[in-house]
Amino acid sequence: MIFFYVCIAPACANTNKESNREYKNAVKITLLSFITGSAKLTYERALFPKQSIEVTGGFIGIGFDKFKVKPRGGLFQLAYKFMFFQPDNIPLGGLYLKPQYAMSIFDYNSQGASRINSSWHTIMGCLGYQYIIKMFVLDGFVGAGAGFGNRTELQYHHGFISRYNWLTLTFGLKIGLAF
Repeated sequence: MIFFYVCIAPACANTNKESNREYKNAVKITLLSFITGSAKLTYERALFPKQSIEVTGGFIGIGFDKFKVKPRGGLFQLAYKFMFFQPDNIPLGGLYLKPQYAMSIFDYNSQGASRINSSWHTIMGCLGYQYIIKMFVLDGFVGAGAGFGNRTELQYHHGFISRYNWLTLTFGLKIGLAF
């Protein structure tokens, strides 16, 4: 019995460590963006325990054009995540609060058939939960903040909605891989 414990237990411990590997990077896509006319790619990096940085870039005009306005442009987001209730050995997982800066710059066909330029900048606070199992990442979030710029007729800026000339709202679901 002692031989079994001495020979088998260390092998089991190593197998368990490998399955709980600490991933410090993730690449994600935003699922809902394709439905609303843009494609977004996010890179996240754990910097400190319970903190990470997230950078998102995207192309506006790729995907389904729900409003039939043929938008063309780009977007950028920069966020810093503070993790709470983080599971052991999972630096990128758990409940988080993230302040973020986001901007979108694009043009689109207006209802009057002319092209209109739109640019919107916002600072938001988002609350979300990121779940990591093996290498798979699932990230859901909601947020609100204040913004400024040239609003669109439809109030949608491909990543957030602008309301009342200053309020911005967002929500999303991202999937990806950790490494």
